[in-house]
Amino acid sequence: MVTTLLQLTVKDILQRPLFQKAEAVASVAALNRTVRWVHIMEVTQVGHLLNGNELILSTGIGWHDDEEISISFLQQLIDCGASGLCIELGTYMKKPMDRMRELALRANFPLIFFHEEVRYIDITQDLHAYFIHQHHKMVSELESLSTHLNQLLLSGKGLLPLLKLLHQTTQAQVAFFPLGAEAQFVPPLPKHKADTFYEKWIYGEMFDNPEVKSTLAHRPILALEHLFADLLIHADQELSEFQVLALDRFATAIAQEMMRTKYIEEKRRYKEDLWVIDWLNGKHSLQEIRDYIYSMKPTAKLNRLIVCVFDAQAHAEQYKDWEANLIQKNMVARAIFEGEGFYLLPTMRQEQIVFILLDQLPAASAKERILRAVRRLQKTEIHQEFPLFSSLYGVGKELSDPTLAKDSYETAKETILIQKDTGALAEPFYHELHVYKVIINLKKTGLLQSFIDEYIGPVVSYDREKSSHLLKTLKVYLALCGSKQDTAKELFIVRQTLYHRLDKIAALLGDDYMDPSKRIAIELALHGYEYMNGAIH
Repeated sequence: MVTTLLQLTVKDILQRPLFQKAEAVASVAALNRTVRWVHIMEVTQVGHLLNGNELILSTGIGWHDDEEISISFLQQLIDCGASGLCIELGTYMKKPMDRMRELALRANFPLIFFHEEVRYIDITQDLHAYFIHQHHKMVSELESLSTHLNQLLLSGKGLLPLLKLLHQTTQAQVAFFPLGAEAQFVPPLPKHKADTFYEKWIYGEMFDNPEVKSTLAHRPILALEHLFADLLIHADQELSEFQVLALDRFATAIAQEMMRTKYIEEKRRYKEDLWVIDWLNGKHSLQEIRDYIYSMKPTAKLNRLIVCVFDAQAHAEQYKDWEANLIQKNMVARAIFEGEGFYLLPTMRQEQIVFILLDQLPAASAKERILRAVRRLQKTEIHQEFPLFSSLYGVGKELSDPTLAKDSYETAKETILIQKDTGALAEPFYHELHVYKVIINLKKTGLLQSFIDEYIGPVVSYDREKSSHLLKTLKVYLALCGSKQDTAKELFIVRQTLYHRLDKIAALLGDDYMDPSKRIAIELALHGYEYMNGAIH
């Protein structure tokens, strides 16, 4: 099935009867500009009157022979993305101006001059009729394409025929990047070109180049709110509306094909997880939670709730038995946590393994029991080729209200986020993060570095320039509550050396650096510095 690309360029328009006697001042690139509409404009301030890709018709009445106004008008059209400017010479503009020619050629913008009187109404009627006809033709082509796609889907021939048809329909290079599988190109590309294309896509370089952006279109292949693949088309010239709309239809068809063989299984898993996911999103009432837990385990109690989140160390695409292994590990985890007095509900969220823990022992501390359970769980994976449960995990807030499970889940994730900066903590419980809770919020807002610079920046700079140890001295001195004797002992220096260092710190930070409010800020800045740069030695 080969279809018309339905793209009208300035070059095409110049072939139409009403333009036979027109003079075009245009480079090859200018002649290839796409025209999507035609518009008569006599005002000299364009403002927001244009959407882009319009061919502008003018008599020059707005500027007559004023070269400065004409240049300003032309520049505005260029900036607005117009397709070209047609000017009737005679009554208001006698001849083409050299500066207009120069600007147009420099910007690859076509200027078209009519040396004889021409009825702009005839041009607009001719081109608008063409655009409307092309639109109807495009709708008809898309309807035929949809029918063809449905027939191809029903044939069950797989993905490759769909990709080939996409290339045949759009006459563009097709690239298909399924997650966890090999990229496909239609028509095939040499390996080095295919690798370069793929790397540019992965590293986000495709849309950085403005010249490439209009020739490239991308659609994610989504099903059940999950990204399965990326679909791209790339042409030598600007993509037409038809090509982009055809890509939309193919993206939908490919998503349907990818889901065809695994739909029933995916739907079953989706339904099982849906309730728990909604719970983590705060969508269930207390009574709904009680009813659900009772249906799962009539003896379960809703005393306290804690969410534990693991970064998944191995993912489904890494080996074929991933799902079976996850099911088995969840069974082991359930037995381990139940042995420590918890009822466990596992699920997967955003490449993380989530355990909702319902504490069944209201009088006992949960922390030590969770630590023992996690250690036992991780110990079961020591000899596994692809361990599922990463050493990086976080335990959220302990809550008495199960409707607030989302708070425990979010704080568990934040605990993991902090460890990605600090390294794994031996006891990653949110309620013990203390100062890190303030630091992570400063980092999120982009204020952490400026806060560090404000309160200890001079000391950091001095140490860097002089290779001194003022920062270490400041940290120990504050940690020991300002005891000079203990600080000198801790640092293995004589008291006189310590006094000299403290005098220098006071000179850099101000004599009031031990005032309570300022001291708190300095200590927070020290923690922030270690958070960003590692321990102070």
